[in-house]
Amino acid sequence: MSIWQIIIFIVLFSLTLLPVLIALTSKKAQGVHKLVWCLVSLFFSWLGFLVYYFFVVRGMSERNA
Repeated sequence: MSIWQIIIFIVLFSLTLLPVLIALTSKKAQGVHKLVWCLVSLFFSWLGFLVYYFFVVRGMSERNA
């Protein structure tokens, strides 16, 4: 393996885990909702993150306003 292949692998792996980490550290979802969004994000990666953002984050801000 060349150094570029290793770098590309690390970047792609990090981008795959990023939505899960964002969902885990979010204070806007709690309990079971957080677990569900982490699993969705893990299996559907960025699609799961976008659904999480539009339904949970935006929904919470609309309910608080």
